[in-house]
Amino acid sequence: MTRSISYLICILLSVTFSFSVQAKKTDLTKSYGIGLQGATPTFGGISFRYNGLAPVYLQTVGRFILNGQYSDHMLGAGVSYAIFEHQSRWNIARLHFTLEGGWQEKKEEDLRQETVKTTTLGTGLAFGGEIVFSLGGIPLGLNLEIGQGFGLEKTGSQSKGLAGVYAGGGVHAYF
Repeated sequence: MTRSISYLICILLSVTFSFSVQAKKTDLTKSYGIGLQGATPTFGGISFRYNGLAPVYLQTVGRFILNGQYSDHMLGAGVSYAIFEHQSRWNIARLHFTLEGGWQEKKEEDLRQETVKTTTLGTGLAFGGEIVFSLGGIPLGLNLEIGQGFGLEKTGSQSKGLAGVYAGGGVHAYF
């Protein structure tokens, strides 16, 4: 099982890099990106990035979910500063620090069939990296980051502080 997963990963990476090498020279320094971004445990959604202020990068993340009595809304933003950036013929690699913040409001039914509303506010500082490469002529960015976050969670009249390590990642197509 593990061996077949390793083979599958190698095949996918080979196909990705062969498409990247065969594609025409693509401008990897596009200003806008759209994709998916998430961070453990609860923040994540559709993401929009702006790279026009390099080495400072701006990002917003959001989602809006309605499903009967259950709802989950989230909005986040971050500002990154690239401490290292290298551009080669086939990719751009960045290492960056990011200051991020987010808000989440969730409504769900508890065991007594009562609606419980939970609001979470959080912020954090993360260190991460991104690699941007051409996939079929489209600049595609993959990023990972790990950081320290803290915040406040309020349910009804009760509130509690939150703190912990979080990990995040995302994928963006640049245009």
